[in-house]
Amino acid sequence: MVLPDVFNPVIFRTGRYLADYIRTTLTLEMFARDRELTALDVGTGCGIHAIFAAERGFIVEAVDINPVATRCARINVALNDFDETVTVRQGDLFSPVAGQRFDLVMCSLPKFRGQPMSNFELGWKSTDVIDRFARELPNVLKADGIALVLLTSHGDERGMLNGLEAAGMCVTIAQRNHFGVEILTIYQVTHSPTGRID
Repeated sequence: MVLPDVFNPVIFRTGRYLADYIRTTLTLEMFARDRELTALDVGTGCGIHAIFAAERGFIVEAVDINPVATRCARINVALNDFDETVTVRQGDLFSPVAGQRFDLVMCSLPKFRGQPMSNFELGWKSTDVIDRFARELPNVLKADGIALVLLTSHGDERGMLNGLEAAGMCVTIAQRNHFGVEILTIYQVTHSPTGRID
């Protein structure tokens, strides 16, 4: 279910693309199995990524700045019976989970620069979320963790990649698809002393 003022993952393609990857490609074997695995869904929207990560076996924290989105995500979490493994919090970027570190960080954040004028626009437009996400990601990703970052050729893809490189992260392409008018890329981001982009 997607409430009005919440970014729709199917209509706008990006959310569904990352959701499909989480559901079909992401495996627990990609992570150290000596602990309970945790995930953070930043900009959760309707909660689809959080729910799919929970299906894969993660304990999930889902965050969104849009209060309508957090209400929507909570409804979807309840409808799908993941109340025990998904917690939804309202707040800006990483602030609701300050001090925590995660095995998996998922994000399909605002990819366009500009001042959002409504709750709906919070889902795709921001003046600085690209820069802050890239700068702060190393502090919330465990040393052997993986971040999945979905970017579009229509947004400031280069700004995010430059920011991640400046933060010392290693960025590789996990999956890319050309949809004719738009290229969507899921980047896998990990800690790296070289900060290279492959």
